[in-house]
Amino acid sequence: MDTIYKITFVFALFVLAPFSAQAASLNFSPPSGSYSVGSTFSVNVNVESSDQAMNAASGVVSFPWDKFEVVSISKQGSIFSLWPAEPSFSNSQGTVSFEGIVLNPGYTGASGKILTITFRARSAGQANLSFSSGSVLANDGTGMNILNGLRMAVFTLTAAGERPPLAPQTETPPVATGNTLGITSATHPDQGKWYADNTPEFSWKLPEGTLEVRTLIGKSPVGNPSVSYIPPISKKKIDELPDGTYYFSLQARTSAGWSAVSRYRVNIDTTPPKPFSISFPHGNKGLEPQPVVFFNTTDNESGISHYEIKIGSDTKPVKTAPLAESNPYVLPSQIPGAYTLFVSAIDNAGNIRSGSAEFTIEGIDAPVITHYPEAIEEGDILKVRGTTYPDSDVIVSIREGNSLMSEEFTRSNSLGDFALVATKRLDPGVYTIILHVKDDRGAQSAETSPLTITVRSEFVTGLIGFTLKYLSVAILILLALGALVWIGARLWFRIPRTISRMRREAREAEKTSERAFKVLRDGVQKHVARLKKVNRKLTDEEAEFLEQFEQKLEEAEEVVTKEIRDISNS
Repeated sequence: MDTIYKITFVFALFVLAPFSAQAASLNFSPPSGSYSVGSTFSVNVNVESSDQAMNAASGVVSFPWDKFEVVSISKQGSIFSLWPAEPSFSNSQGTVSFEGIVLNPGYTGASGKILTITFRARSAGQANLSFSSGSVLANDGTGMNILNGLRMAVFTLTAAGERPPLAPQTETPPVATGNTLGITSATHPDQGKWYADNTPEFSWKLPEGTLEVRTLIGKSPVGNPSVSYIPPISKKKIDELPDGTYYFSLQARTSAGWSAVSRYRVNIDTTPPKPFSISFPHGNKGLEPQPVVFFNTTDNESGISHYEIKIGSDTKPVKTAPLAESNPYVLPSQIPGAYTLFVSAIDNAGNIRSGSAEFTIEGIDAPVITHYPEAIEEGDILKVRGTTYPDSDVIVSIREGNSLMSEEFTRSNSLGDFALVATKRLDPGVYTIILHVKDDRGAQSAETSPLTITVRSEFVTGLIGFTLKYLSVAILILLALGALVWIGARLWFRIPRTISRMRREAREAEKTSERAFKVLRDGVQKHVARLKKVNRKLTDEEAEFLEQFEQKLEEAEEVVTKEIRDISNS
């Protein structure tokens, strides 16, 4: 059965829902009250979503187990029709948990009852109900968490027979009556309001024939004027008055006698409210994006009009009522960082008393990106995958330089895995993507380091493909041409040196051959001379051989010398 509910829960979030998103809050009704120890009382847990339909909510209510205990939980009259998990409570831990679904078209309203908790008071003192976590999901097809406020309830528990303390009230003095002389005040024009100006001015119109006037300024609404002015005056400025309510009394005398006393009341408060401190009951440092803060003060004269709350020096202050919202007060959701909270208490005369306190919102862990493309083609869809906290919102910012091009949203599953398919097609260029995560409480992480993605245009991609296709052939041709140029250059520089060397060697060979043939001729001539000295006469064949040998030797010398010279001259 639980499986069917959870399937229906997902179906209700992502299939049945129309689209849009605003804001919602979780609160208690009544927000305050006084009960005696041992008595039981009921508190409704409500959702407010006036501007946007919601279809699911969940949360954990925290209560001080030493002050009261849960007697029962009732779903009667709830706006929820499905419960993925039945509401439960633990008196030992001081918690009540709930999770429910409203089918399409969802719920829109200011006071949608989720459940009713019946408590029994255990001990005297002040007891606060608060939400330690919560979520309200929009009926927009994405299940976006639109929760922006977690309210608190404050209860006073008294011992049996003890009367609860009365709420402080500021007494408003009665407006003076009887003003036949038409007294007015430019400095204090409204008799029912308080002013920080302690030098009031009054004016009036003198009746015809006025002979004398007398005045009085005091705290009694029935005082008789005693200060006389002859000739009569028609205006008067009072010197500095202490804080309080005063009555200006006036009479005029004519020949007919004294007129009735006219009175005009002024309320003066020049003192700011009493100093106060700001405290964080759950600590001034933590993961909770909407910390709870306590502050309260009083004003002796005019009373507290309202508080102005501001986070940081550059934000606009938020005005809140003096008691119902100020103590305790749930701050608006903040991103991780260190902050200064400024609280100004403003009384009904406009006097201001301010205080400040530091607090820090710690960031949850940033998401881990497991896959993203470093480059995509123009027209392709950007896809990013990663892991983070289960059932949390992942926000992806796509930037080109300092310009935000798109902000995309997705949600992790129950295992913490997420996948984003960007809805915006990117033009050619270089982009960076940055991710951060927000859980159901609204707690956010720091941003991931920027990742760079290049979107290539179709023209550039085609040009690169064409270049790569024919690049190998071009490279081979260039290499061949380079080789030929290199060989030609080497030959061009080596041939002259070779020719010069050959000529030098030819000259040396020519000289060597001349010396060799000279040696041969000298040797032959010595042998011929030796033969001629012999007593025997040379035969005709021997004489012919010697003659021919000398002739062939000369011819050989001429041939060798000529070839060597031809080589040297070539």
